[in-house]
Amino acid sequence: MKRVIAICYVLGVLNGWAQETVVRLQAPAYPGLVAQLYRYDDLYTLRAVRISSALLDASGNAELHGEVTGTSRLRIRIGDVHGDLYARPGARYSVTLNPPDARTARTVSGTMRTELLFNDLDPLDINALTSDLNSRIDGFVAEDLATDEAAGMQALPVVRKEATETDTVRRPPTLFVMPAFSKARIDSFELRVRHFYRDVQDPWFDRYLTYSFAGLRHGPRVNETELFTACISGKPVQYDNPEYARFIRSFFAEQLALAQRLHGPALMRAYALADADSLKAVLARSDFLKDDRLCELVLIDLLHQQFHGPSVVKASALAILKRLSEASLHLEHRRIAANAYWDLTAMHVGEALPPVRLQDLAGHRASLDSLMKGPVCVVVTAAWCTYCDQELQGLESLHKEYGDAVQVIAIALDSELDVARRYVKQRPGMSFIWLHAEAEQQLRDDWRIVSLPAFYLLNDGVLARSPAPPPSRGLGALLHGAKSNAAKEGRVKVWDE
Repeated sequence: MKRVIAICYVLGVLNGWAQETVVRLQAPAYPGLVAQLYRYDDLYTLRAVRISSALLDASGNAELHGEVTGTSRLRIRIGDVHGDLYARPGARYSVTLNPPDARTARTVSGTMRTELLFNDLDPLDINALTSDLNSRIDGFVAEDLATDEAAGMQALPVVRKEATETDTVRRPPTLFVMPAFSKARIDSFELRVRHFYRDVQDPWFDRYLTYSFAGLRHGPRVNETELFTACISGKPVQYDNPEYARFIRSFFAEQLALAQRLHGPALMRAYALADADSLKAVLARSDFLKDDRLCELVLIDLLHQQFHGPSVVKASALAILKRLSEASLHLEHRRIAANAYWDLTAMHVGEALPPVRLQDLAGHRASLDSLMKGPVCVVVTAAWCTYCDQELQGLESLHKEYGDAVQVIAIALDSELDVARRYVKQRPGMSFIWLHAEAEQQLRDDWRIVSLPAFYLLNDGVLARSPAPPPSRGLGALLHGAKSNAAKEGRVKVWDE
């Protein structure tokens, strides 16, 4: 019977059946806050999509439910703290989330990573396996660095910068510091590791292990043709393996620069056409990118990762990503391209605000579009945010001085409309246009808000400062400039320098 269940489970994972996974969360340091569960929509852009939320009780406990397929990477977030885990359909996890170490650096998105502690975790669970493997590779790297003075000194600031507890879904920060290890040493180490895991019958973990070592082997002294033959050629493209994604990104990182150097005119013609097939044809001149699916995936990843680099024409890159998101022959690439396009455009200067569901304080549906005429300042706040109140008092003073030139719209993220009403009623001097977000967390996610208050300046609905500084850090100068420029004859836009 157990064998039948195991076979059905594996088939379910491999065929992508969606089932619910349950996470019993203990976060004693965060009682009364909301825990959010996200699923990474793809492992190349790492865009996270919220799939569940729950209120932590007085003891900091909550239960999160969400549907997953295959082996999915999830994120639990409470405020600006998050931790990641892997999940499979039908699995149940009990985890504890503690505050991060005080030395933890914030991520680019403004959050802080912490380790999730698993309670009563099966030794063969994918989180246990990946954590154990990562620790072994970390130990191997540390041992090698300890005997290599140059590499060790190079790794030291990396370790200090990322000095946190081990994370089950992260690779060691020193892995790619100086990956010029002896082939014989890596071969010997891999044999020992594979022998240790010989009884683990898990195809996903086997692929994870394989590309963990592929990443370990890749470096400045590697024979790339041999590595390509061993790890890429003739093998299926993978979308659910983070180690494969990291390895592919590292292996093909120089392809656009090489194309620019070796086939510059053809590359520029492809950009001028904003045509994905033409650009793929240029990349496919490399012996490593003859496979169409792989070539297209690498193209999407390069345009996304190197968007601000010298080898990318931005307008053409966006047009290509947009086209691939709509018409790629590979459904996985449509999703990755769409997420890359979103990451490069959402809430960026020159773009419009993503649509959100809003209501006025009377409870009627409201639209931002009808209010976006001329220069506009939008502030996102909440009644519970005490620091926000200080900045809003500063905004109130600025509004009295510059309100005739710049319209101010305040959006409240309070869970209930009545809370926002009471807040505004108690502050009659704040004569802005007040709106309430009907889907608070959706607005946070779509507008990529990390902390409150969040300020934005727009010209006729187009972002001009995103984010803008708060009143305490220079918003007044921008509003003053808007009023001065608006007074000039023929001056239509402001903040467009």
